[in-house]
Amino acid sequence: MGARVIVGSANNKISSQLAQFLNDNGYNVVGETGDGYEYLRRVHTVYPDLVIIDNNLKGIGGQELAEVLLAESICPVIVMVRECDRQFFVNLEQDPMLALLVKPLNRMIMLNTIDLLVKMSKSINKLEKEVKQLKTKQDVKQLTDKAKKLLMANERLTEEEAHRKIQKESMNRGMSKAKVAEAIILTYEK
Repeated sequence: MGARVIVGSANNKISSQLAQFLNDNGYNVVGETGDGYEYLRRVHTVYPDLVIIDNNLKGIGGQELAEVLLAESICPVIVMVRECDRQFFVNLEQDPMLALLVKPLNRMIMLNTIDLLVKMSKSINKLEKEVKQLKTKQDVKQLTDKAKKLLMANERLTEEEAHRKIQKESMNRGMSKAKVAEAIILTYEK
C-alpha cells in the first residue's frame, strides 16, 4: 500500500478530486477536511506519511498550518498555492520537507513531488535514528571511560582491569554498562 496522505481544501470538489486522484495512483488517503483546526487534529491522530493542503483552508490557513507541521517534524508538507501567494512562504521554502505547488496543478509534477518527499522523509528519519544511536553509544563510552578512570585512581587498577570490572558487574547484576558506570561515578564522586 502507498503512502498515507491527508488532503485539505476549503473547496470540497477540489478535495474530493485530489483524494480520488491519489487513491487511483496507489496512495492511501486517510483523511479529508476543509477546516485547518480539524486538519491539525487529524494529523495528530493519524500521523500520515504526507500532507497536502490548499492554502485557502478555513480556520488556520495553509501557511500557518505548514509552519506548525514543519516545526513538529511530523511529515512532509505540500501546499497548493496561487502564484501570488508564494511570497508568504519565503521563510518556509528553505525547509526540505516543504513543497509548494502552484495552481493549476500538473498531475505528473504532483506525483513526482509526493514520491520525492516521501523518500526524502524516510531517508531523513533513518539518518536521525542512526545519529541518535551513535550519540547514545558515545554517551555510554564517555560514562564508562569516566568510571574506568575513577576505578583506576581509587582502586589502583589498570585500564583493562577497570574495564573488566565494569563488564563483570554489568553481567552479574543484569544491568547495562552505562548503569554500572553511573553507579561507580556516584560512588567515587561523593
